[in-house]
Amino acid sequence: MRTRTYRTALLSTLLLAGCTPRETMPELTDRVFAVAAAQYEQLEGRLTDETLPRSVASDGKFIPSNIRWWCSGFYPGSLWYIYEYTGDKTFRELAEKNTFKLYPLKQKGTDHDLGFQMNCSFGNAYRITGEQKYLEPIHTSARVLAGRFSPVTGVIRSWDFVRKGRDWKYPVIIDNMMNLEHLYNAGLLFGDDTLKSVAVTHANTTLCNHFRPDFTSYHLVDYAPADGRVRRKETVQGFSDESA
Repeated sequence: MRTRTYRTALLSTLLLAGCTPRETMPELTDRVFAVAAAQYEQLEGRLTDETLPRSVASDGKFIPSNIRWWCSGFYPGSLWYIYEYTGDKTFRELAEKNTFKLYPLKQKGTDHDLGFQMNCSFGNAYRITGEQKYLEPIHTSARVLAGRFSPVTGVIRSWDFVRKGRDWKYPVIIDNMMNLEHLYNAGLLFGDDTLKSVAVTHANTTLCNHFRPDFTSYHLVDYAPADGRVRRKETVQGFSDESA
């Protein structure tokens, strides 16, 4: 279901840009994955053993990232999707190579990004191949991520830093929800009810505190670590605190 959802979102976007009324969905899907395969194979030639793709500058210069960038899992995850759809073993090799670049992250407990960094890479690797070598990083990283959970606040802390001009005590951003799949899947894989409980509790707390009556979401909710009360609801990246 997860893979189908991601594909649908990608294909729907590209449909607006280039699909003709005569093009069937299977034809569109084949075309999109053919383009993706060509582009990702070219990207690989720009990388080192320690870098991943990030962006392109206005002058066309390629900008790489290191493994700690919050989107570092997206490239290996996309390679796994290309392999899953095409069956091309070249992309399986590329996916495995770039997945293991992220192996050192399994112990990174400094922010909440760990969940989607590891789930996109190692999570997809195990889901698609079933190979045991991917399990230990999944379990280790899930337990490290769960270590950022507080039973008092009922949520996983997003950031350890405090931006200038702010007064966060226990900041939680809505993006944190992207980590719960990693925790819950690891809980199922390893029979670890604690991991599943953390994921469910975080989701329920977020449901109570992050959403407005019109169902739009605040970006950041700051909690009091001592008693779990909500201190403030605000934005870090949006137009204003009350903007959707």
